[in-house]
Amino acid sequence: MATTRGNRSGGPAADHSGWWRALIPVVAAVALCWLFWSPLWRGEGFVGGDLYPYYFPQKQFLADSLRQRTLPLWNPLTGLGYPVLGESQTGACYPLNLTAYALFDVQTAWNLVHIVHYIAAFLAMWLFARRTGLESWGALLAAMVYVYGWFPTRAGLEWAILGGVYLPLALWCVEGFLQTQRPAYLVGLGAALGLQLLGGHYQIAFYTWLLLAVYVLVRSRLSEAQGWQSLGLLGAALVGGILLGGVQLIPTWELKQRSQRTNAGSEHDPSSGYIPSQYLSQLVAPWYWYERPDLDGELKRLRWAAPNSDTNRVEAHLYVGQAPFYLAVGGALVMLARRRLDRWTVRWWLIALGAIVVAVGWCQPVFAHLPGFSYFRGVGRISILVTLALALLSGQALDQLLGATPQMMRQLLGAGLLTITVVDLAWWPALINYSVIVPHPPIRNRDASPLRKLLLSEPQQPVRLYAPGANIANLLGVASTPVYLGLGPREYFDPRFTIPPAENNDFHAYTLEREAWLRQAGVTHILSFEPLAARGWPAVELIWQGFDPLLNPAWARFHEPLYLYRLQDAWGRAYWRDEAAEPRPRGSEIDIAEFTAHRVTAKAITPEARRLVLTELAYPGWSVTVDGQPAANLSTGMFRAVELPAGSHTVVWSYRPASVYWGLLVSALGAVWLGVVAQFARSQV
Repeated sequence: MATTRGNRSGGPAADHSGWWRALIPVVAAVALCWLFWSPLWRGEGFVGGDLYPYYFPQKQFLADSLRQRTLPLWNPLTGLGYPVLGESQTGACYPLNLTAYALFDVQTAWNLVHIVHYIAAFLAMWLFARRTGLESWGALLAAMVYVYGWFPTRAGLEWAILGGVYLPLALWCVEGFLQTQRPAYLVGLGAALGLQLLGGHYQIAFYTWLLLAVYVLVRSRLSEAQGWQSLGLLGAALVGGILLGGVQLIPTWELKQRSQRTNAGSEHDPSSGYIPSQYLSQLVAPWYWYERPDLDGELKRLRWAAPNSDTNRVEAHLYVGQAPFYLAVGGALVMLARRRLDRWTVRWWLIALGAIVVAVGWCQPVFAHLPGFSYFRGVGRISILVTLALALLSGQALDQLLGATPQMMRQLLGAGLLTITVVDLAWWPALINYSVIVPHPPIRNRDASPLRKLLLSEPQQPVRLYAPGANIANLLGVASTPVYLGLGPREYFDPRFTIPPAENNDFHAYTLEREAWLRQAGVTHILSFEPLAARGWPAVELIWQGFDPLLNPAWARFHEPLYLYRLQDAWGRAYWRDEAAEPRPRGSEIDIAEFTAHRVTAKAITPEARRLVLTELAYPGWSVTVDGQPAANLSTGMFRAVELPAGSHTVVWSYRPASVYWGLLVSALGAVWLGVVAQFARSQV
């Protein structure tokens, strides 16, 4: 077996050089985070990618709710609403989110969460690398490669770094328990897996479970009774961690059954986002690829042995730096030539190669039908396991190289290789990111938005916009349609319920059918990029045009004005519906007296029995009362509805989702379960 300066079976090598050495990884983590993300430390912010169409609308809604001392369970601003915990990426139960978005503005909170997780991911990877046997230099390189090789390119995808922290942390807990049998590591494992789920999205959590299953099986000594006991305890801790995330998982399971991901199709292709096999050459020749002006187009044309799906530069990115890659490969070749290839090295190379085979899509004809793989898109994202494995292998090779270097040259060589890698990782991946950092992020202009002030003061409330750039208008604090959701109610993707299509998906095109749909969907205003009168819209009134300091830069419309129209005779958020009646017949009245995330109150008067339609999504968890008495919660298409007798009535819709309550119970059981597992493990020591 090859030897390194660490002790791979019994924990990190003994280091008696002083307690101050423990500060080295902390200083390195903070320094590298500052080097890569110094603009965020100064208060600047990202634009581009999914940030403004997807994440910021959710985070702003979370921040507004927390300041009102409400934990949001339903978001009524995106389309006709959706369950917050079910969609998951708001991260409404994630502890750091609850603190940051309650105390700071959205941009500051986003930057804080981003920075904290980059520092934490570096430290978690360093801890695991040291625990698995790498020396200080090797552990620093491994942490650097893992964090700054994979995540910066995906800076516009919050779930990446939120989930990525807990992958090496969970491995550290597993390795710590296998080496020491201390029950605290079991609790730590469960807590890490639970927090990973509370962060939302779950894809890296799924890959974490896969890697843990492989890692525990190959590390446990199943030929001994203690090995089987360790396997059982670690499996129990993993189950406890999954249970801890129940408050997010159960609402997501409920939404999944009603979502566009029920079946694979154009809206959900689990084979998308693969890494074209030819594109693996980016590991050794990034200059050949990354500077191409039409890289996404190039990737779509790389069809050899590829699935019939789409991909892009971010999903297909896999780069660990030149020096680390050649260290990993060269170290393995030297060990092989000397017949000293150990199990640890073979294990991580097999993990890397296995993940590559999955990432290039060769297994998708089978994997696309398996749980987990069929649920998530972006199969190339499993390259996070490739990056982790190559990071460890490069760290091991660096330790071996330094071990064969004269003492006086070791520090210089180690520092030199780390510096080269920092420059390398700071240069090439920066060319791939869809997001860029600007000194004056648009979200900071929210309070100065004239559109926001105007819409919130409009006489017909609550407002719903038909607006381009799905979800972005939610930043104004008003509802908008159409929607952009990674996991959304299937009604939002069903042609029977969506706005009638226009030629070339022209947002501004007018037809009678499109106007009728807008009225039925409760739209009161239209926000457009061009004057609607020139496009034949007959029933709209221009009430504002100009530059909005929030939306214009978010849409990168720095010189073109926006146009806000009031839809004349709009039906509003509630109307009457039966075979004979008009939406607003004479002698009847509808007044939305209260509209919050979890409660809608309508005062209604009708001279005869009619059906009252609320243009909000009909979804499990919503109940309705009429004059304080429970009533049948009906649906009309995708809307909520209730039958009312003649007279004056108070109608109240309330959101009390059973899935959330069951999730809370499961999370509590998970905490108890982990306590029982830890106590049992303690009794066996």
